[in-house]
Amino acid sequence: MLSLAPLLYRGIFSESGGPIAAVESSTFPIFNKDTYQAAAFLRPDLPGNRVDGVADGAAFSDSPEVARDLAISEALELWAFRETRRAHAAEYGFGLDRTSNGLAAFPGFKWQARRRARFAALERFALVSWWDRRVSASVHRAPYPGVGMVRIHHGQTFGEVVILFHQAPTGFVAYGHAAGATLATATSKAVVELVRSEFGISRRRACGSMNQPLDYFERRCLYFSTPEGHAEFMERVAAPADRPSPKWNVVYDGEIPGPWSQWTRVWRHCVVMPTYAFLDTRQNFFFW
Repeated sequence: MLSLAPLLYRGIFSESGGPIAAVESSTFPIFNKDTYQAAAFLRPDLPGNRVDGVADGAAFSDSPEVARDLAISEALELWAFRETRRAHAAEYGFGLDRTSNGLAAFPGFKWQARRRARFAALERFALVSWWDRRVSASVHRAPYPGVGMVRIHHGQTFGEVVILFHQAPTGFVAYGHAAGATLATATSKAVVELVRSEFGISRRRACGSMNQPLDYFERRCLYFSTPEGHAEFMERVAAPADRPSPKWNVVYDGEIPGPWSQWTRVWRHCVVMPTYAFLDTRQNFFFW
């Protein structure tokens, strides 16, 4: 996809007055293939993750330049999300869904940002619908060794949504899910999320009891990595849908303007979820 990042991100770093403090790059193996990894950090005065060592945006790509630009875009998206939700809590669909569902940043044209946001919305809509037993899923062969793959039959007229899972050598299970225009595209995006998740869980497990989960999303991620959590996941994969199919009802579809607009377009495609139980901190909902 054509990106205007080489032009728009020229003055993105803080020394030029931009919002990005630094970008760290390295290579990272994804199933025996070396891939470029980038981590972007917002300036300390901006509402980023505010956790030492945790990037505000991270990305992988076969190209170091693309990985860098994607990581920057993700950091700008986080900035826009936190700032907008704080200052405009009832606008842009945040009054209905306070998460970043359906949010995307892209340094390009409006249709490009909207397309990414629409797929982001589809991914979460399908995931919630499936776990809430409103749509079914089927097991497919993944193009990666030792990786399981589930395709969600979300019932919409566009896109594919998949979940990949993999048992690490130390025994825990990591997951990655994504949406894309085709099954191959969704799978290639999901494997990146799978590797990111596996790395994050490994790091947290290495810290042991000294590093407790920060929120209920992280707690869920860790729960489903356990044998009990994975068994619950597989039970849901095998179970049919037994509730009414969800409807795709859009409540906001537009750009979110702000100081980040100098560098990128932030778009939100917010749809009504079939349930908001995924926001219940007491539930082990497959959503984080």
